[in-house]
Amino acid sequence: MGTTADQPAPGARRERNPRGQGDRLRDDVIAALARIVSDDERVRPVSVSLRELAREAGVTAPAIYPHFATVGEVAWAAAQDGFTRLVAAMDEADVQAADSPAADRLIAQAHAYCRFAAEHRGHFRLMFAVEPVMFGVTVDTRLVVREVLARWRRAAAQLRDDGVAMTDPAGAAMYLWSAVHGRLALSPLLASVPEMSDIRQFVEQVVGEILRVARR
Repeated sequence: MGTTADQPAPGARRERNPRGQGDRLRDDVIAALARIVSDDERVRPVSVSLRELAREAGVTAPAIYPHFATVGEVAWAAAQDGFTRLVAAMDEADVQAADSPAADRLIAQAHAYCRFAAEHRGHFRLMFAVEPVMFGVTVDTRLVVREVLARWRRAAAQLRDDGVAMTDPAGAAMYLWSAVHGRLALSPLLASVPEMSDIRQFVEQVVGEILRVARR
């Protein structure tokens, strides 16, 4: 990765700040961390070693190697497992809400998504928290993304089957997925704001807004 006068090479020694310029050091440290975090080669989604992973799994490190060469490979396998579990959870929610109005079925899909995120935090972080390149392996995310998106689109299309004048079910599906996922990402911050901490209420408000726009 190239450097400029404002971006010293990683690990380069810097001159001591003159007395009274402590703020400059603080700014330099902040900028240094930002550079590290922006560099895919220096930031990985999992900072554990295979040996630590083996201890957690109750096996020896050599037992892992026939299955995974790196922690990155394990991380991507866990992410794929997470997508499979998420799709199954959304399918189960749709089955359980089969006799409900389409709007309630759409809400059920969103609640299933949120519930999965809460109950499978490790999987969810690996699925969405980083760019795939950071696993250090070559991956193709198109299939897993299409599988999840298909569930949102199916639920949105059911609104039209229920008599709602949906001109763009696919767009509504993407709007809902983006809104719900974004709300989940904000959860740690919003937990301290009581009037904004109820994610179930948020989901119902978003679906209500989709219906309001469709019926205009």
